[in-house]
Amino acid sequence: MEVRISRDIFLESVQKVQGIVETKGAMPILSHLLIRAEKEGITIEATDLEIGTRATYPANVVSEGAVTLNARKLFDILRELPDLEIHMVKEDNDWVTLKCGNSKFRLPGLPAADFPALPEYNSESLMEFSSAQLREMIRKTFFSVSPDESRQALNGLLLENENGKANLVATDGHRLACITRPLLKSSLPEGEKLSILLPKKAISELLKLMEDDDSTFSFSIQGNHLAFIQGPQIIVSRKIDGKFPNYRQVIPPDNHLKIKIDRDILSHALRRVSLLADEKSKMVRFDIQKGNLTLVSDNSDFGAAREEFAINYEGEDVSIGLNAKYVLDILNVTEDQEVILNLKDQNHSCMITVENDSDYLGIVMPMRI
Repeated sequence: MEVRISRDIFLESVQKVQGIVETKGAMPILSHLLIRAEKEGITIEATDLEIGTRATYPANVVSEGAVTLNARKLFDILRELPDLEIHMVKEDNDWVTLKCGNSKFRLPGLPAADFPALPEYNSESLMEFSSAQLREMIRKTFFSVSPDESRQALNGLLLENENGKANLVATDGHRLACITRPLLKSSLPEGEKLSILLPKKAISELLKLMEDDDSTFSFSIQGNHLAFIQGPQIIVSRKIDGKFPNYRQVIPPDNHLKIKIDRDILSHALRRVSLLADEKSKMVRFDIQKGNLTLVSDNSDFGAAREEFAINYEGEDVSIGLNAKYVLDILNVTEDQEVILNLKDQNHSCMITVENDSDYLGIVMPMRI
C-alpha cells in the first residue's frame, strides 16, 4: 500500500472521526482507524460498535491496500506537520511510514482484517434533508436532550416523518424543543408515519459532516440500524430502543397570556439576574404586569438581583419561576428579534415561540416560587 495525499485533507478526515473512536475500550483495535487505499482515493472508517462512519477522500494511490493506525497518535502527528504532501507506505509487517517535508514517522498498525465491519445499511432513502435544514433542526433541539444515560428514551432525539414533513423533538423532562420542516424527499407512503429515536452521539458526529449547505443528507433504516448518507460519507448507528414520551400532550393548548419581548434585551437581563440565582435550580422569577417585566433572583448564600424593563403587554398580571439556563438555551438559537412568552399561570409551563415561525417552539416547565 502506497499513497500520496494532501496533509490538509488527511488531517480533516482524521479529525472528523475522533469522537467515534473508542479510546479506552477492551478491544485495542477500536482505538484505531481503518485506512483503505483504493483506485478512487482513501477510505477511512471508525467505529465503537454502536456507531460507525466511513468516508472517501481524494488521494494519489500508487498501490492499493489497507491498514489500521491509532487514531489519536495519527491525529496528533498530522496536526503538527507542515502543509505539504504526505507520503504513506505500508510495510509487510503492518508498520506504516509517513513522510512529509523533512519529517518521517514510523507507526505500528494492526491487521486490517481484524477491524470490525460496519453494519449492513439500506442505501434506499426514506427521507432527504438539505444540509442547512438538518443543521438548523438539530441546533434548535439538541440542547434539550437529557444528559442522563439511564433514561435511554430521553437520551436522543425523536425523528418523525409525517405527510412529507420531518419533526425533530428533544426533551429531558423539564423542557422540550420541537421543530417541523418540509423534507426534500420522502418515500413513505401517504398517510403513514415513521418515528425513530436517534442516538445523541450519532447526531453529534453528523454535525461534523455538515460543511456544505447545498449538500443533501439521506436517511435510511435497516433492522436495528439507521444510516445518514451524504455523498461518499456515511454514519451508521444503532437505533435507541425505548418509548419517547407523548410530546404533543406537553404542548399547552391554552396559554392565552402572550408577552412579546425583544430577544436581546431579555437575554442580557436574564444573564445578569441569573448570576445570583440558586446554583442548582437556576431559578429566576418573572413578574409580568402591564407594560413591565421584572426579573428577580434571590440566593441566601450570594445575595439577590433584580432588573426591570418595559415590554409590550396589556394583559393580566402573572408571576412564574423559570430555570434561566433553559430559557437562555432557547433564546440563543432563535434568530427572530422578538420572542413571545406564552403563559397561563404560575403552575403551567411557559411556551416560547416567534411570530414568523409557527413550526418551532420551546417549552420550559415552571418552578415553585
